[in-house]
Order: sequence, then C-alpha cells, then structure tokens
Amino acid sequence: MSRKRVMMLDLLRGGAMILVVAYHLLYDLVNIVGQELPHWLTPGDAVVEGVHTGFLWVLFAVSGVCSGYSRNLLRRGVLLYLAGFAVTLVTTLWIPDFTIVFGVLSCFGACMVLTALCDKVLDRIPWPVLTALGVVLWLVFADFADGVLHLGVKNVVVSLPDVEYLYPLGITSNTFSSSDYFPIIPSIFMFWAGRGLYRPIARGSFPKWFYASHCRWLEWIGRHSLVIYAVHQPVLIALVSLIW
Repeated sequence: MSRKRVMMLDLLRGGAMILVVAYHLLYDLVNIVGQELPHWLTPGDAVVEGVHTGFLWVLFAVSGVCSGYSRNLLRRGVLLYLAGFAVTLVTTLWIPDFTIVFGVLSCFGACMVLTALCDKVLDRIPWPVLTALGVVLWLVFADFADGVLHLGVKNVVVSLPDVEYLYPLGITSNTFSSSDYFPIIPSIFMFWAGRGLYRPIARGSFPKWFYASHCRWLEWIGRHSLVIYAVHQPVLIALVSLIW
C-alpha cells in the first residue's frame, strides 16, 4: 500500500469545503440577520438541501479514505472529538442561540475512534462489499434522527426513545437542539464506504490523473479542511452580524 499523498482527495475535500462555507453563509443570512433570499438559495429548499447532502457525502467518504492513511487513527479521532467539544463550549458561552452540540468535528472524531476500534473487522470485508454496504446503510438510515427508515420505496416510521444522552447516535430528547448536528448514524456508514475505497486507491488502482495535482489552492483548502471547518462558522456569524 502506497502512503503517497493522493491529490484528488484534497481537491474533492477542498471543493466540498467551499460549498460548506457557502451553505453556512446562506444559513446565517436567513436565520441570524433575517435576510430574504431567492428560494433556490434558501437552506431548506429541496435543491439546496440536495446539494448540501451531496457535498456531505464527499466529506465523509473522503475522510473515510484518508483514515486508512492515518498512522494513529484512534489518537486523531480523540483529538477531533475534543475539538468538537471545545466548539460546543465556545458556542454555549458566546452564541447560546446557536449552540453546536455534536457538530461535524465531534462526528468525525467519533467515526475515527469507532473505525480504529473496528479496524480488523472492517479489513476482513472485501472492499466492494464494504463500500456498497456503507452507501446502502446510509440511504436506509439517512433520516434516522427523525425516526424514519428508508426501505426501498417504503418509508418506515420508528419510535425512538425520548432520552437525554444518546444524541451522538441520532436519538434525541424533545429538549435537544443544535445548530450543527451530525449524529454517528448515518454518518459513519458513508465514512466506512470511503474506508473501503482506501484499499484500491492506496494500491494505485485508480487512473494516474487521480493522483496528480490539478489545482493547488483548492488542494491546500482540502489539506486544511478540518481547521477551516472549526473556525468558519464563528467567523461568518461575526461578519454577517457586523455587516447587517
């Protein structure tokens, strides 16, 4: 397995990161300062949310691929989880109306920790099976937090318990709220789909252009995507509040 940096992964992550920042800018304009935007630019619109879901797929899948390259995935996961907890503390103290509980950094950290703990089991599953299974499970559990399972053409409503401390899994109480919430279910399934793709990518089975550099500034954003994700929302909230 090659440990050489795969530039397309950075490119994909950088592009997804730009879309994340754009989505949160629109969210902040609508929900914090009350700006009216065209429906096709308003979070909650079917098209906007469809694009949002698409780049979230990219972020979690690429992170799953990159988890295979990590020398100490468990340590990295714990640090990311702690960074997510720090975001919760900061938002609770400074912008309580938009407190972030189990946001994307916490979710990434939890996915890394669970992947590190299940590493030997995951590696025994043929990579096409792991990738396909991850995608299918993500589709089935995409709205698990809302108590809905998608079973083919049929949606099944499930009764989730009203409890306080299972929110990392997607099971919340009636009093739970978070302005940026990414439960482990279904996020980890897309993460594991990417983990399956790590094997053929690391073996060099993809075309040569996949490994070559194509846009250095976008790849730079991709390499620093987690740092950017951690700081962009507080910066955006401060900017839109000051300007509007």
